[in-house]
Amino acid sequence: MDQNYIDKQVKQGKIIVVIKKLVYDLTDFKIRHPGGFKILEKYNGYDVTRQFEVVIRHSEKAKEMMKEFFIGSFQDRKQKVSWEHIRSNQEKLYIVIQNNLYDCTEFADNHPGGKEILLLYKNQNATEAFKRLGHSQEAKEKMDLYKIGELEHKKAEGNSQRWLLFFIGLVIAYIYKSIAY
Repeated sequence: MDQNYIDKQVKQGKIIVVIKKLVYDLTDFKIRHPGGFKILEKYNGYDVTRQFEVVIRHSEKAKEMMKEFFIGSFQDRKQKVSWEHIRSNQEKLYIVIQNNLYDCTEFADNHPGGKEILLLYKNQNATEAFKRLGHSQEAKEKMDLYKIGELEHKKAEGNSQRWLLFFIGLVIAYIYKSIAY
């Protein structure tokens, strides 16, 4: 299951959460939830691992009960992706933030800042803009659900060759100057 699946279920009125990369359908549980249904609606479609385990430390009984609502594993895609691949894809709305690739295609219409800002950074590095706008912790947590890969790092072969040629040129110029005088 990936974020697209979760988004479709949420649009159909389901209450879906992710905890430790496991997906749960809490639709039938929402009226029985001890914390009320509004908290489930607030985090509907999100990874709530931090809220479930740290913010509101759920009991072992609650953790055991979650097995009843388990519907699948969240697909954690950590593929290495090149800039060439990102820029060649015109169908998807890819955005790079801190060397992570996010597919914002399905999320764009629901982006609180509007789809236009995402389109402005389509297939580009939006790290500085993301930091500058001061996104909430909630937004940062939801990002993980749209992560589909990481940028691959290539060695800068061209730069080292240029420096070597530059250095050889300096040596030759020095030798020539020494001989000429």
